[in-house]
Amino acid sequence: MFRAIFREYGVEYAGAVPFSACRVFAEDIIIRRGIEPQKLKTAVLFLVPYYVADAEAGNISVYARAHDYHLFFERLYADITPRLEAAYGAKFYGFADKSAIAEVYAASLARLGKIGDSGLIINEKYGSYVFIGEILTEAPPEAFGIDERGDFEPSYCNHCGACKKACPMSEGLGCLSMVTQKKGELTPEERDFILRHGSAWGCDICAAACPYTKKAVAAGNVTPIEFFKTDRIAHLTAAQVEAMDKATFRERAFAWRGKKTILRNLEIFGE
Repeated sequence: MFRAIFREYGVEYAGAVPFSACRVFAEDIIIRRGIEPQKLKTAVLFLVPYYVADAEAGNISVYARAHDYHLFFERLYADITPRLEAAYGAKFYGFADKSAIAEVYAASLARLGKIGDSGLIINEKYGSYVFIGEILTEAPPEAFGIDERGDFEPSYCNHCGACKKACPMSEGLGCLSMVTQKKGELTPEERDFILRHGSAWGCDICAAACPYTKKAVAAGNVTPIEFFKTDRIAHLTAAQVEAMDKATFRERAFAWRGKKTILRNLEIFGE
């Protein structure tokens, strides 16, 4: 039943696992939501594909080219959790990004994909160009056709090494994505790091190098979700950022560090 509901929102991959099988590393996130952890019985995991083949070359990560994905999840949960609660007669609580559980591990337990050496989930259709969402619920696993006593083991990629070989971290300056999101002044080495890899925000290098993701892109497997197809910015400029009022800017994934950070990065490219 839950999969049919998710499909109405363009979400093709959803699964459930007992909450007891999940790795909980931040129980305080659950508690701050006013949820009693001991009442949670099941985790519903799902994948939200976001890839769109942009016509122009981009200078920001693929995930950040549409509006901020947090807005998508907020709207989804506002609509879908009441429907799930009505269908299952129990409370449902939506999470994304700031989660109390190890998302990639749980998504693999739910048979939504393999865990890559990159640390990302790799889906059979969309590769790693997916967001992971989860909804924790007091409904028992049996309501989702899951036997709590079953064996729940994650699956892994074939360790081809493509992602690790491509990753800029081997250059000794850390994660490129994190460097682009660093506040304050950058060192000359960090500025050159950003310039050489052509990213003013985020990094797709390890995901793009993965054979599974390459196959998904070659097959033309783009997201069916309209939210990620509209009002996209592939190549960002300082003029675009400067022209955004506060409300417009806040709707973008590159906004969370403030305008100074993204403008600093764009200045490196002379944008």
